[in-house]
Amino acid sequence: MDNPERPERPGSDADAAEIARWMEEDFGWALAEGAASVDDEDEPDDEQEVVEVEILNHERGEVVGTIDTDGNLDTESDVLREVSQEYLEAGVPVLVPTTYENEDGETVQADGEVMIKPGDTGFVRALVDELPSPFDCDMEALDDLPVHNKG
Repeated sequence: MDNPERPERPGSDADAAEIARWMEEDFGWALAEGAASVDDEDEPDDEQEVVEVEILNHERGEVVGTIDTDGNLDTESDVLREVSQEYLEAGVPVLVPTTYENEDGETVQADGEVMIKPGDTGFVRALVDELPSPFDCDMEALDDLPVHNKG
């Protein structure tokens, strides 16, 4: 990444303190850049098709509700409504890989947590993955759900 704002790598004659300062600044810059690319609310999300999946209760062997991309939960199950409410209001925590270059020029990957909210790409999949047992969805439907891919 060639960005004039990114801290310049010290030359081969730099002392340890200068290298350590650059490493700290560059690492912080790389994390900030990764976070900004994941959580840039000023840019509209890519247009996505509204997806709706059935939520199953495996203990009872029945469909107990549906959830769609926009966070619309349709259920008569008080338990499902209760365990889903926090995710519908605050979002679902998802680990997103962030990549940066260390002082040796090696690419390093770190995970950062972002909240995927209703309307975001991958919300339905993230919600279904977070639901406690016995709630789940059909595995074939799960395979077709988009995942959060910003990072």
